[in-house]
Amino acid sequence: MKKSILLLALALGFLGEITAQILPPDFSCVRGDTLFWDVPTNACGPFVSYEIWASQNPNGPFVLQATVTNPAQDFYAFVNPSGERWYFYLLSNFNCPGQVAVPSDTLDNRPPEVSPIVAVTVESGQAVVTWEPSPSPEVYAYVIYRQTSIGVVPVDTVFSGFTYTDPDADPTTGTVSYYVNALDPCGNTSIFDVKHTSMFAQAEAVPCRQSIRLTWNPYEGWTNAIVSQEVWVGVNGGALATSGNSIGTSFELGNVMDGATYCFEIRAEEGATGATSTSNQVCIVADIVESARGMYLENVSVNASNETVVTWQWNPLAALVEAQVLRSEQNTDYQPIATVPTTPPLVATNTFNDADGGASAGKVFYTIQTLDGCDTMLTSNYGSTIHLTAVPGNDNQNLLNWTAFDIENATVSAYTVYKVTGLGESLLASLGNSATSTEDNYVPTSIEEAQACYYVVADFELATPNGDIIARESRSNTACVEQAARIFAPNAIVPEGINQEFRPLIVLGDMAEYELRVFDRYGHEVFSTNELSKGWDGRKNGKPLAQGTYAYYIRVKQANGKVTEKKGFVVLIR
Repeated sequence: MKKSILLLALALGFLGEITAQILPPDFSCVRGDTLFWDVPTNACGPFVSYEIWASQNPNGPFVLQATVTNPAQDFYAFVNPSGERWYFYLLSNFNCPGQVAVPSDTLDNRPPEVSPIVAVTVESGQAVVTWEPSPSPEVYAYVIYRQTSIGVVPVDTVFSGFTYTDPDADPTTGTVSYYVNALDPCGNTSIFDVKHTSMFAQAEAVPCRQSIRLTWNPYEGWTNAIVSQEVWVGVNGGALATSGNSIGTSFELGNVMDGATYCFEIRAEEGATGATSTSNQVCIVADIVESARGMYLENVSVNASNETVVTWQWNPLAALVEAQVLRSEQNTDYQPIATVPTTPPLVATNTFNDADGGASAGKVFYTIQTLDGCDTMLTSNYGSTIHLTAVPGNDNQNLLNWTAFDIENATVSAYTVYKVTGLGESLLASLGNSATSTEDNYVPTSIEEAQACYYVVADFELATPNGDIIARESRSNTACVEQAARIFAPNAIVPEGINQEFRPLIVLGDMAEYELRVFDRYGHEVFSTNELSKGWDGRKNGKPLAQGTYAYYIRVKQANGKVTEKKGFVVLIR
């Protein structure tokens, strides 16, 4: 141990200010049992001797073992036949009245204490060794040893600092292992401590998993357990960022992009000390079989021709063997109805028009299914049509009902109902997200509303696999309703007056057939026509008939096949 001037002064009873001191020999080392030193320079007075003090306890008491009277002598051979451990320090004895002799460092006759390695790490492709200083004061350098194919060999000696970058090792092709020995001026070195070995990381693509698997050997040499192994990843030359923490010696990065360059490092940390080590950086170009990952059915909607339009998104880089559109009426037992071309290049957004899906007959479900080059089958979310029905009701109403919007991972926000007549298209109603029915009050005397068609539009938001929320619209089938024909007939005619013809008024009728017959009171037919524009003028075969009451029969057959009949009497007035 080194004794300070202040402690020595206190031990000798000097309480005043210390103004001068006698320097000791510069105690270099002990080789075997021979002490070596460099002679000091003291100009305060004549040389008397060098004193050798020794003890078998580092804390003393120390006993004067020898006095060297030759000022040029720089060694002393200590007799120690039993090879026991001894501690020594040196004093200079100069005739300098009033000045204090300062002791040298305290050294023992054993090799230097070890200098433990803190870590072996990889920086910029080179191996870097860091160690703690040896507690032995005689140490003046450190010898770096590397394990090679021919054994452990010294590679360099470091005289300043506690870090060494090895220019001749290549930690990018395998692990590297080191020892560090403390060295004193006598050539004594510490014993070999624990070997430290770097981490070596390797990466390989797993094509059918669309991933890269990273493996490495655990760091060797730390006394405490490894508490963290962070995996750092950079893509296409970008900065590395932490991607996970592994307690083992492998890590798999999924959802990688084909053709992208991925670089990896492992950064380990020792428990208790916080020491860290970084592996080599390994880079690899991802060569994978792209799947339809991220595929989702975006919309199912019905166009104005009552064809179902199915829209979906998928990975345009996917290496697909087969892709199909599947259909079901009950959201079970889906059956393929169409094969989608998979020849590259693919497009991200795809549509399929199903003219045979029966969108006007009922609710229909769809999904998309793919098979890639790794025999991996993926199925999208499902989606269904909105099925609308329209029927005539009482009191001049058309009644509309529809099935609730149903696309997996989507939420409807509102329904809008549109009406289409001979007058064009118009907005009928804007309804909330729980509505599934409404009614339309029509004008009974309007021929344009004899046949009205309707469709419903659902506004919705869809959550995509990547976390985005997109807004879309889904349209129902178009449902038409035709009111029964209404026949209005006059109850009298005056051929020479204002109402000169018996001609019925047909409203809300899209007629396919028309028949009008008039009979006298004996049941004889006096008039008939199949043309709505022709009426009875009170004549038979061009001759006026007598005033009186006549019977009539009217029959209308509409385009939808419905037949409406009317019978009654009309008075002929002259």
